[in-house]
Amino acid sequence: MKRILTLAVTLGILILLGAMYSSLVLSENIVMKEYSRQEIASDDNTLVWETIGNPRYMDPHNNYEPFGSWIHYNVYETLFTYEWDSLDTEPTVPLLAEGLEISSDGLIYTFTLRQGITFHDGTPFNASCVQYNFERMLGTFDSNGSVRMVAESILGGAAIKDAVDAGNILLHEELWNQWVVDNKAGTGAVTVLDDYTVRIRLAYAYASFLSVITYEVGAIISPTFVESHGGIIVGQHNEYIDEHTCGTGPYMLDEWTRNERIVLKRNTNYWRESQARQRFPYAGAVDTVIIKTNEDTNSRILNIQTGVADSIYWPVSNAYQIYNNVSPPPLEQNDGTVQSLNPNLTVWAKYPTFNIASVHFTMSDTLNELTIGKIVENPFKLKNVRKALSCAFDYQTAIDDILNGFGVQGQGPIPHGMFGHNDSALVYPYNLDKAIYYWNKAMYDDDLDSTLENNSYRLVLYYNSGNDARRKIMNLLRDGIENMLALPETVQPSQPLSIDVQGIEWSTYIHEIINGRVGVWVFGLAPEYADPHNYVWNYVKSTGTYAYWARLGVSPGWDAVTVDGWIDAATKSQGVQERVDLYGKIQDAIIEHAAYIWVWQRSTLHVSRSGIQNIQYGVNPLHGTYFYHCWDVSAITPTETTDTSFTPQIPDLLTISNIITIGSSVFILVVIVLIIRGRQEHGMYNAATTY
Repeated sequence: MKRILTLAVTLGILILLGAMYSSLVLSENIVMKEYSRQEIASDDNTLVWETIGNPRYMDPHNNYEPFGSWIHYNVYETLFTYEWDSLDTEPTVPLLAEGLEISSDGLIYTFTLRQGITFHDGTPFNASCVQYNFERMLGTFDSNGSVRMVAESILGGAAIKDAVDAGNILLHEELWNQWVVDNKAGTGAVTVLDDYTVRIRLAYAYASFLSVITYEVGAIISPTFVESHGGIIVGQHNEYIDEHTCGTGPYMLDEWTRNERIVLKRNTNYWRESQARQRFPYAGAVDTVIIKTNEDTNSRILNIQTGVADSIYWPVSNAYQIYNNVSPPPLEQNDGTVQSLNPNLTVWAKYPTFNIASVHFTMSDTLNELTIGKIVENPFKLKNVRKALSCAFDYQTAIDDILNGFGVQGQGPIPHGMFGHNDSALVYPYNLDKAIYYWNKAMYDDDLDSTLENNSYRLVLYYNSGNDARRKIMNLLRDGIENMLALPETVQPSQPLSIDVQGIEWSTYIHEIINGRVGVWVFGLAPEYADPHNYVWNYVKSTGTYAYWARLGVSPGWDAVTVDGWIDAATKSQGVQERVDLYGKIQDAIIEHAAYIWVWQRSTLHVSRSGIQNIQYGVNPLHGTYFYHCWDVSAITPTETTDTSFTPQIPDLLTISNIITIGSSVFILVVIVLIIRGRQEHGMYNAATTY
């Protein structure tokens, strides 16, 4: 028996040593799981975003609203762009260009272009493509679009802009044809110097020019694509390109169903892939982006909480369901967990934006008033009335109750934090005593009562229906006026004044504003580029979009010639201090004139599902999220790599444990078998025994 047990022990030891040796030898061909350097999974990775609204056009040369520009930022590319992962708003990153030289007088921009880039349709990108796109901009030229920002300063562009503004299509076509001929001859604004060098000449030195063409109006479309779908028709949109895309960017438009969804597919031949992965190792991980239109706030919030959506438009009215009221740390230190109440969601809140909201007054002598239904004297042409309303508006309540604290009071047309903003500019307070002072001056000095009688003692405050924040702004303004009129010091109209808040469908709203049929209305501005000219042109220049709609140029007491001259001088100046001084004078003039009520300047609320990386850079004031650098942690799988080099290693503890377990089991089994056989030999078991 002793001999048998000794044999069993020896056999078990030999089995154990053999198993350990086999594990070392076989490690030469073991397939190892690599978790420290995971690579992008090969299966389709989809990012789902739920928001409200729709782009207006997919044509970047004629679109003029932020939703469409966000799509264009991911589909098209400009010559320069912004830092990908910061709040920087200067266009310092070469994109389709690889170099730029600006002449000492600021009039000539010479771009050296990248080589080896193709559009989504396979067309090679070169200098001729850049020339073609600038010609297309000034050819199609929607008068309500963004091309005017380019036309203002580019050589020969101002005359074309004036023809467009005058609605003279024949002159537009004549001037444009000659402009194109000059370009081809090398004497015009945009000249091809060689295949990958293009020169752009300005009519005057314009400090903001590079910023302007970094906005999506400067996006480069495939000329082959345009020409195969109708080409350039002067003064007209191309309906096909309004709904389809062909750029050089990382994504391609696969589907656009209005009021339902936009589907983007990754460009598998994207030229910047290897370059992008040096800085963002998982660049290109998102194969498909689905942007869904979902107007229901509760539905969107439920969908991101349950993982149906990866990111959503989370309105600030619901901010404190997710935001813990922690101040924003520097963006590079914020992983999204610092400000979130939900461990499954990430939040980037209260970073500053350049988005402003304002109440606008139409300041012409009369109004063909929409809801009153007749031409009436315009009470809002009176500066004292506008000042009274500016002091009757409760700014802090607007910010606290409508924005939920996500903003600050506005201070003129140039936002806080932007070059040229004047921190010492006048701020109208919510002060009913001051409101009464200006109201009474209008009653005594401006014969306001007679004007109100002509309006049937009715004032109408307008907003675009469906925009709840704007509805609340106008309700707050109505409340302020009524509170002022309720005080005994206020000089009362001869009859009680009715103040109505009226919503109008969006397209009708714009039409009636342009045609001067509404006296007071609420609007906003999101920037195209981070320069004060972007704002003062819109709000203050007599020919600018908002100023023209408001009839500022004909407003009593407004010196359009002088202020327009300041704006032109600030645009052309190359001196920093000179520009600051001029913008200070411009802000003081428009604020004193009370042409607008500067309601607020917003801050961010960006909510995503935990695990979605690099999505936060969409809080940059000038662009939305860039999908190509995003990736989903849960969609990344470990890849199998075979180690073909044999270096014997001591197995880790888990491997040793497994080997010992297997060896021990075999050893015990052998011992049991030997013991049973030994007992059988000595008659210790009876085969007939039952239990």
